[in-house]
Amino acid sequence: MMIEKTYKLGVFYGIGPETEMLTQKFVGNLINNEEFCKACEDLEQNVKCDKCREYMKSHANSIYYYEKVGENVPEFIEEPEDYLPKNLPPVDFVLVVGIHQDLLSGLPSYLNDKEVKAVIVPIEDPKWVPAGLQVQVLEEFEKFGIQAAFPKPFCSLSKEQDEYNKIGFHLTKEHNFVYEFIDYFKVGVPIVFFLLSKDGESIEDTCVLQTAPCGSSYYVCQQLKAKYFKNGKSGDLSLNERISKAHHAYPCNASMDQDSILKDSILHIGGYLIRNAIRRELNLEEQEGQKLVYVIK
Repeated sequence: MMIEKTYKLGVFYGIGPETEMLTQKFVGNLINNEEFCKACEDLEQNVKCDKCREYMKSHANSIYYYEKVGENVPEFIEEPEDYLPKNLPPVDFVLVVGIHQDLLSGLPSYLNDKEVKAVIVPIEDPKWVPAGLQVQVLEEFEKFGIQAAFPKPFCSLSKEQDEYNKIGFHLTKEHNFVYEFIDYFKVGVPIVFFLLSKDGESIEDTCVLQTAPCGSSYYVCQQLKAKYFKNGKSGDLSLNERISKAHHAYPCNASMDQDSILKDSILHIGGYLIRNAIRRELNLEEQEGQKLVYVIK
């Protein structure tokens, strides 16, 4: 009998309360225990929980390390490795969420001898990783032969090479282990499947094949069940409005601040990604937000 490999994940997160909350949501989604999602009941959406997440694999056995870093550090850190964890066990992947920028700059050197397959640095707030620092750290990872990804937002992480997944800005040249991370944990840009009614005008059931890392894809799809969508309309709301309402109600915790690279807020980009994943599955034309123009100065 073939034994499925268990990948080991280490998680570093910063000291801010929002950073900790986001990390708990990412890890809670991976663990997928019964208490993780109470969105339908808690938000009184009049949708009875039908265990839409019960077929999602729990990755509780993959969480080998979970640590807050950056407490009691000076404003300017000259030796980042002095403030990074001393007890990191052997892991395949490292997830780094909103840590101090000086600590992030020292991460490639720190991980150089740790035999890590890939490092994932999601950016949910423009203040976490400025573009110049992102390029600098990515180049350092390249120098040490460590694969890395900087998805902004986390739910833009994809095996497709697009404006959110550019080599030299978001991805190291070699990134097969980043793809292994996506395939194993089934997180990144949402991929959904719908069972439609016989007339093809309403959604009878939904299946999430790949979820946004926070788990919102399940909730958004749940809110579309038994809803008509003829000609892009869904009852008293347009389909887009219904998706957006659900995405905000979950809620998405990405920043609403304008991002200088995306020319939009990171939260809005997350909304566009789930919206277009759903529209693609319904054979409706995708609708972009503002044109994304990447300018690195």
